[in-house]
Amino acid sequence: MIAKLVFIVLLLTVVLYAWREYRHAPLVGLLSMMAALAGLYFVLVPSHATWLAAHVGIGRGVDLVIYVWVAISLIVLLNLHLKMRAQMELITTLARAVALQSATRSRDRPVPARPLRPSPGVAGRPAVGKGALGRSRRDAGAGH
Repeated sequence: MIAKLVFIVLLLTVVLYAWREYRHAPLVGLLSMMAALAGLYFVLVPSHATWLAAHVGIGRGVDLVIYVWVAISLIVLLNLHLKMRAQMELITTLARAVALQSATRSRDRPVPARPLRPSPGVAGRPAVGKGALGRSRRDAGAGH
């Protein structure tokens, strides 16, 4: 009897939540309310779940409820996955647009000139990567 009361309270909570969500997502609210009301009905009259299960070829009513619950859970999981994927694509598109916009803005602005300073050498030697005349090693090899 305690389990029955707990399930009734939980399912009534789902019905109230579905009623509130109906304005924002009518399909989700309607389907959630239907599932919760069917669950309430089967909690209150479990023999009807057994009768329905026998008519669809499933042995027990509880097995029918579990199978339906698994199917609903998989549909919800797929729906959430597809919505998350669409949001990630939208975020990618937005990030590309922001990157292109900031690149265009920075290209239009002049870059402030930096004063050129000679790179300090260690103990009178030129800095690492510089040849005898201050050319980089890559440039020095190209002249041979």
